[in-house]
Amino acid sequence: MRKLLLASAAAIGATTGMLGVASAQAPQAPLAAPQAQTVLATPPLQTLVVPNNGNAANSNNNYQTALLPGAVANPVPGSFVIRLNGAIWTEFDFTGSNANNTLAGKINTQSLVTYLRLYPGFDAVAANGLRYGGQAEIRENFVGNATTTGSNGASGVTSGQTLYIRRAFLYLAADQAGLLRVGQTDSISGIFDNGVTTFQNFDTGGWNGDPNALPANVQVSFPFFSQQGADYGYSKFVYLSPQFAGFDVGLQYAPNTGNGAYSCAYAGVATPSTCPALSSSVTVGDGARPTNQYAAGARYQGTFGPVGLYVWGTYTGSGTVNYTGPAALPELGGPKGNVYNGKFDNQSVGFGGAALTIAGVTFGGAYQGGNYNGLGAAKPELGAKGRAWIAGVQYAAGPLVVGTSFYNYQSQGAVTLTGISQRAENGLDVGGTYNIAPGLWGFAQYLWGTRHQGDYNFVLAENGAANNTITAQQFILGTKVRW
Repeated sequence: MRKLLLASAAAIGATTGMLGVASAQAPQAPLAAPQAQTVLATPPLQTLVVPNNGNAANSNNNYQTALLPGAVANPVPGSFVIRLNGAIWTEFDFTGSNANNTLAGKINTQSLVTYLRLYPGFDAVAANGLRYGGQAEIRENFVGNATTTGSNGASGVTSGQTLYIRRAFLYLAADQAGLLRVGQTDSISGIFDNGVTTFQNFDTGGWNGDPNALPANVQVSFPFFSQQGADYGYSKFVYLSPQFAGFDVGLQYAPNTGNGAYSCAYAGVATPSTCPALSSSVTVGDGARPTNQYAAGARYQGTFGPVGLYVWGTYTGSGTVNYTGPAALPELGGPKGNVYNGKFDNQSVGFGGAALTIAGVTFGGAYQGGNYNGLGAAKPELGAKGRAWIAGVQYAAGPLVVGTSFYNYQSQGAVTLTGISQRAENGLDVGGTYNIAPGLWGFAQYLWGTRHQGDYNFVLAENGAANNTITAQQFILGTKVRW
């Protein structure tokens, strides 16, 4: 998930932005007006750091059981408020990596990038106090040149630029019963972390930010189950309890990693892309996909004098698609000596973090470990477990948020190198965001990362003796407008 998060940690409140509100019917009472460039000084039990400053898919109306103050106006009983929020990025990027200059060609080190997101949705409150709503997130697809569109000339780039759905869910909430989300939505890990303990609250969101001008193969994996597409891109049930003395709990279930209406022709020819509901398959690689995923977790938010504390943890488990094809290793690919057999272990992942805030400075970090690989996939049998940790610090003062974070990710990586080599990745982020005016932000960011796996060629994305270690860096200057 890649986001521009502009608030400080949950322990000190969130910076709010401007929002336009449309109402489908006249509310019975005036809506609470959002405030511009205001820092909420309420304790963490009543505040929330929300992605993209709140007027996005995850807002202060749908991210916790109780209504919270924030960028999105709270609906009142009898109202049905329709919203169409959005954001536009413009960035000037300077990039460098092992893949910028090869025998096949050379990539220019500088580029100008633009990016659009739309957030259509509504929030309502019934006369009996039931809160409900629907929310979607629509994003722009990237098209590099006219040759990919089937058109000639400059218009080919724009005519090939399409929109796609990133989130789409409904929610129901009652203060004494909790909040239920159903659909293509964030997991409880993503909701509880919310970018706070993984330090996605400044610049573009670190290595999970959007957009990224680096070649895809050299970009460091962002492995955490928080605010990234592999975590919120599939449909699930998510329940959050009411808060008691600063504590709340969450539960989640997803039958598979599908995210829309689909029908499978017949299982014998199905693949994950055409049949997310597979439970077994003869196709190599299908076993990496989780099935019947479940999760449970708890969170605490509290203040102790001038100190704010934010602590949370979750456990995620699942089954996997059962691979029933041949186990002959040469047929499954990989060099001699690999022990990959096409089968994968069930997901079993612990993830948690903590953040401590005092005088605008937040210290913290998170750890995630267990049976997983890549971006939320299952790990191959006999392969290395996934282990990732991140630590960071950030400072918030009025309209300014600056910070830095560093993480390390150890995983199996290429499954056809199981028993031969493992993958190691590091990512550094240094940056800041400044709220220039209501709805207008400027940001600067420096990213540095490395990827290494023996016998894997990162430039060509295939097994090989060359380019086993990749180094990439990127400097970004940009602006963002929100409405």
